[in-house]
Amino acid sequence: MSIPYALDFTEDPEEWIPVPILEGRGADRQRRKWAKRSAELRWALEDEGPRDKAQVKELARLLEGFSEQFPQKIPMHYMFLYAPDLRRDLVPFFFYAARSEGPVEQVLDALVQRNEPGAAQDPHIEDFTTDNLGRGLRSIRHFVPKGGEALGMSVNYGWRVESYGIDLSMRTVSDDLGWVSANIDAFDAFARSLKVVHPNDIVVD
Repeated sequence: MSIPYALDFTEDPEEWIPVPILEGRGADRQRRKWAKRSAELRWALEDEGPRDKAQVKELARLLEGFSEQFPQKIPMHYMFLYAPDLRRDLVPFFFYAARSEGPVEQVLDALVQRNEPGAAQDPHIEDFTTDNLGRGLRSIRHFVPKGGEALGMSVNYGWRVESYGIDLSMRTVSDDLGWVSANIDAFDAFARSLKVVHPNDIVVD
């Protein structure tokens, strides 16, 4: 995309792990190094810590897999993993932006999949305008995947970010309906803290 943008937050999202999207020469080595360090840092947030090194290695393996596999399957510019409980599956959220084009109502409807075929019922759609991002929607959508039998669920956010001239989407897909449904408030809080900035404005600790 020709418009440079980056994601930042008004509050530190401690329960969320930013996942690098790496490609090219040296990507595998960078990915392994990132996954190992991120697993150590995430386990350090737990009061009791890991039982043994095997738990840290297992989390590192999972993180490396997310970083390697998902960007090959799903168009995205950024990915974050919701990881409040390391005993549960991690919930990936994917971000993608395109240059703003067309009526905002139609664009937001598309971003939250209002009329996407395959829904088990009409998606539940709410206004999700935020101070940081501007006008937006959020949908909760239930569907049966092609070739599948189990019900799936997606949570989809979309905004028109006027200050950057982009339409931004944030979404996840899961078959763990109960866990995802129970954490909608946490997803909403994360989304409300999100802001778009120029890449040069990101401060790396």
